[in-house]
This record gives sequence, structure tokens and C-alpha cells, in this order.
Amino acid sequence: MPSSLTVMEMLNENLRKILYGIPTATLSDVLDNMGFQGCMSYDVKPVVEGKIVGPALTVGIKKSTVKEAPLKTLQLIDEAPPGSVIVIGANGYDARDTSLLGGLMATAAKARGVEGFVLDGGVRDLEEIKSLKIPVYARSIIPATIIGRFIVEEVNKPIVCSGVKVKPGDIVVGDYDGVVVIPIEVLNEAVEKAVEIDRVEKLEAEELKQGKSIIETIKKYTRI
Repeated sequence: MPSSLTVMEMLNENLRKILYGIPTATLSDVLDNMGFQGCMSYDVKPVVEGKIVGPALTVGIKKSTVKEAPLKTLQLIDEAPPGSVIVIGANGYDARDTSLLGGLMATAAKARGVEGFVLDGGVRDLEEIKSLKIPVYARSIIPATIIGRFIVEEVNKPIVCSGVKVKPGDIVVGDYDGVVVIPIEVLNEAVEKAVEIDRVEKLEAEELKQGKSIIETIKKYTRI
């Protein structure tokens, strides 16, 4: 498994800029064709808007009535490299009635240059987090605390978040359409394929703007 430093080196500024310009829809299609389930469930939405691109730092949680603060998550935030995306996965549990992120955690993450959060559950203190302008993708908005509902099981281990396996260092991309996770081991191949699809779709769009038939255009470029 790549270290955080190695992953950040692989995701150089040029590659990051390329990914900022590619829609998650295109990346999802590429991963489908490569045999990977990369697209998270439809209900993971940008509750604090902003595109995100960065390597995953992972937190796995499980159901528990133990009243325990998520100290491992707090430590992860303290140690997070700038540009990383913190992904909190419930590993198949339904955490929509639980807030996995609040204002203090978001404030600390913002100060450390964290790119954003992806939550397999809820978020609270939304007005405060919006003022920070740190992007958050979540399944719900709810004031209920995590304490007494879930506990942190592990950090920086493979998790499942909203139906998708996420390993530390996998590249997380989020936009208005949702969230896609690119396995780090296929990053370069996936980006190359996505760039080509994006190029073709732009050609198609130009022809359609000129009033050409969508059926004929699709036949010509074999892309829809």
C-alpha cells in the first residue's frame, strides 16, 4: 500500500489539474469499463459545495452504544497531509441518522489544508462548515452526535463507504454529480482513458451545438 508521501508524489499538480477538469460521470464510466465499482451511492451529495480531488485518508466506524469520542479521527485530522480527502465509511451500517462531522473537526481540517470530507452518514454544524468553505459530501444533514451511536474501529485501513471499497491513498474525486474513487494502482490508466473520453465528448458537443443529429453524432464517435 503506498505511503501518503508516495501517493502525494504520484498525484502531482499536473495530474491533479487534469482530474479537476474531468467530470465524475466520465471517471465512473471509465472505472465501469475497467471492472471497478468506483461510484458511490446516489445519496452521497455535496452538502458544502466544491470539487474535491485528493488521496483518501480512511476512517472505519461501527455501531456501538459505548459513549466514546472519535479520538482516532481527531488524531487523523491532526496528522493529515495537505490536499488529502478524509473518507469516513460505515462499512455497511446505516449512519444517516448520525453526524460524522461537526464544526470543530472541520475547522481543524481546514487549517491543515485538508481537501474535503466524504461521509457515509450525516454532518452537522452546517452553517459553520459552509463559512469555512471546505467541501463536504454526505448522505444526510442531522444534529445527532456520533457518541453513543458509533465508535471508530480503525483508521487508514480499507473501508467500505457508501457501497465502494476505499483504500488509503486511493484518489477521491467529487463534484455536483457525486463521488468516485479511483484505485491508486490504476490511476494513470484511468486518467488516460478519461482524458480521451472527455476529448471525444467535447467534439460531440460542438457538433450538436451546430444542430447536427444526435443519433448520427453518436454513431460517428461511438460515445454517449
